[in-house]
Amino acid sequence: MEKRIVTKNVCLMEELLNKQILEWWHLLPDNLKGNMPTFIHPLNINADILFVGLNPSGDTSVKEPLTNISDIQIQEKIELETRAIFGEGASREGQYKTYYAPLSDIADTLGVAFEHCDLFQMSFRTASVVVSELFGSDKKLKPCHSKHLSVFKKIFDTVKPRLVITNNVISAKILKDLYSLKFDDVTGMYISEQGTYFFLNGIMSYGRQTIFDKERLLWAVKKVL
Repeated sequence: MEKRIVTKNVCLMEELLNKQILEWWHLLPDNLKGNMPTFIHPLNINADILFVGLNPSGDTSVKEPLTNISDIQIQEKIELETRAIFGEGASREGQYKTYYAPLSDIADTLGVAFEHCDLFQMSFRTASVVVSELFGSDKKLKPCHSKHLSVFKKIFDTVKPRLVITNNVISAKILKDLYSLKFDDVTGMYISEQGTYFFLNGIMSYGRQTIFDKERLLWAVKKVL
C-alpha cells in the first residue's frame, strides 16, 4: 500500500467531506441509491500524481434504496476502497486490477506516489445513467452536483499534486472548465492558473490503454515531474 502521512487536520477534513458525501447521496434518485456511495479514504498528501475518474462502478441490479448507512459501514467501505485502489505489498494484493493496475503501474514506473479519487461518489456502473443524472437539459451540471465538486476541490487542495491525470473524458471536460485550464504548447498538457499540470485523458483501464498510449503518456509526464 502507498505510504500515507495523515495529519489530525487532514483526518478531520476527510470526516467532514464524508458527511457532505452522505448528505449529497441522499439527494440522488432512488435508482442510484441501491449501492452505498464511496467515501474519502485517508489521503496521501505526498502524492505527486492524482488520478481522477468520474464515479465508482457498482451493481446495476434493481435493489431497494438504502435509507441508513452506519458509521461502521462507512469505515468498512473506506477500507474496502483503499484496498481496491492501492492493494497491499509489492504485488498490490487485493487491488481491483482491471481499473487501478494501469494507474498504479504508471506511478510505479515513474517511481512516484499516487492518489486516486472520483469526482462523484455514486456507485453505479452504467455511465449513461450517471451522465443523465449529472447533467440537465442545458448540458450543465445540475446545481446539487456542482456543489459536490467542492469535495473534489478539498481533495485537490489537500493532496496538492504536481500532476492530475484523468481516466475519463467527462471528468476531463469538467476539470477543464472548473480550473479554466489552458493548453501548454511546450508540454502538450493543460495547466491551471496556479501552475498545476493536467493530462486530460480518456479511460486507460479495462485494456483500453495500448503500450503506445502508455509510452506517450510517460514521455509527457516526465517533462513535468
